[in-house]
Amino acid sequence: MSSFFDKRSIPMRILTTLCNLIFVNICFIIGCIPILTIGASVTSLYKVTIKIAAGENPSVFREFFGCFKENFIRSTGFFIVYCLLAAFFGFEIYMVRTSFSQDLQWAMYPAIFFLFAIFSSSAYAFPLIGWFDETVKQLIKNSLLLAITNLPTTILYAAVLFGVGYALVANPTSYWIAFSILIFMGFGIIALLFSFFLKRIFEKHGAVITPEEEITG
Repeated sequence: MSSFFDKRSIPMRILTTLCNLIFVNICFIIGCIPILTIGASVTSLYKVTIKIAAGENPSVFREFFGCFKENFIRSTGFFIVYCLLAAFFGFEIYMVRTSFSQDLQWAMYPAIFFLFAIFSSSAYAFPLIGWFDETVKQLIKNSLLLAITNLPTTILYAAVLFGVGYALVANPTSYWIAFSILIFMGFGIIALLFSFFLKRIFEKHGAVITPEEEITG
């Protein structure tokens, strides 16, 4: 029985990870409430989940809000720019679908491509902000390069988010199930899944992400 409560035992590691995911999920939701701070909240979320993916037991609240404060300006700036670009191309798609004839619907494809490029860049940019001290130019360049050179991972991440989004709008039953999971620990789980890939990618580019020798609580 004593081995069960050993902090290095598999059951305790699982319980610790679940608790950390719940806590970071709460922090993420709180950080997103002002809407404008979603970018900083996403950056902070990945700062924590990548450490969890590395086998650490981070001090969730300290790590999250410390990263939130440190990277607030850059993350918010990127978030605003991404939103404006997405709104522009989204509106273009809407106009093509509602105003163009059927044989001209192909005109929306370039906008769809740029929307995917914006999503792909943002998927790596916010985690990069939390782990690397780069200029704006470097962040844009590296986020796009990582999205392209890790295209299967990018597509997988997009598919997961699309699946979650579909579950939220498909029917009332799946909506409440998906919504409840997201509120409980869903955002943390999604970020953790992507973090396993990000950890490997970031370590290739010089990030030092190593497990702690001792669980700090």
